[in-house]
Amino acid sequence: MKWRVSPVADGPGLVPNDVDEAAARWSEILRDAAGDRATREAFEGWRAESRAHAAAFRRAEAAQAMARAVADAPELLALRRETLARTRRADCAPRTFAYSIAASLVAVAALGLLFARPETSRLMVREVQDAIAGNVYETGVGQRSVVTLDDGSVVTLNTDSRVSVHYEPGGTRAVTLERGQALFKVAKDHTRPFIVTADGRQVTALGTEFEVHLSQRVFEVTLLEGRITVTRDRAPAPAVATAPTAELHPGQQFVAVAAAPPQVRAADVRREVSWRHGQVVFENERLDAAVAEMNRYSRDRVVLSDARLASLKISGAFNTGDTATFVEALTVYFPIERGSRRDDAIVLKPRMPTRG
Repeated sequence: MKWRVSPVADGPGLVPNDVDEAAARWSEILRDAAGDRATREAFEGWRAESRAHAAAFRRAEAAQAMARAVADAPELLALRRETLARTRRADCAPRTFAYSIAASLVAVAALGLLFARPETSRLMVREVQDAIAGNVYETGVGQRSVVTLDDGSVVTLNTDSRVSVHYEPGGTRAVTLERGQALFKVAKDHTRPFIVTADGRQVTALGTEFEVHLSQRVFEVTLLEGRITVTRDRAPAPAVATAPTAELHPGQQFVAVAAAPPQVRAADVRREVSWRHGQVVFENERLDAAVAEMNRYSRDRVVLSDARLASLKISGAFNTGDTATFVEALTVYFPIERGSRRDDAIVLKPRMPTRG
């Protein structure tokens, strides 16, 4: 967050500026009113008013996430008590406490108090600095977001994705894909390589367009235009790439699955990036893979109750998040019917034959 100094009863303190204050309020409101459409629409209207609003909300969410992650650290608990006492003496509104916690978290990380191992402390400090500087961008389930970086490069985030940006003045343009899927349209600058780190690998480009997809099952890089190299990340920081393990040309895809050797193959680029336009396209896809892909875009999960359904093949185009239409198509074109709903899951099972 961006902070300004303001006097309090026993000395200077930190309070948020107006935009950050509004962003922090929205962060709390959305948590309290989860699923309320009117609230979500009002928030989206506020966020769309300016880039400053969107950036402030990202900072607020990042600070809240970090505060939750280290909520039980003794040093942070001590700072919370101190901050709470100060806000009470200053007769501050209760919400000021949440903002002060974020400031206290920065102080804790910067002092290296949270972790005993120096390398872990350095990582924590970097994460906090990224969050406060607005260098972390993420989307929720079913959301997409387009971010323009300082050099003019454009990052399009798919559902449930997160990237952090670490630009060095006059040096490497480094981005880390922490989860999910992102499309990178890189501004040309032959003096400053653009490096995306994910899953222990680095993707290096100068001016090009490519997609990186990171999941528990697979790591994929798809090249739309230009040229990129994919290397192993052996260095502790995304500085100089190691010897290339693969060089991609437009229309090619680098794929690494579990312990299997990585491979480079031809890709249907249109289908791979169809999510940019809110669609998922399947061509002779196994049903279990199609279900997993649709589940990425909705909290209404689909579950196959019988392993025999997994090998069915499906082709078609569906709107991301439109689970209802996807399920309806399966029950119409396959011997499948809906079972009893379980928690947040839509259960599909083999259709029982009718008795004549």
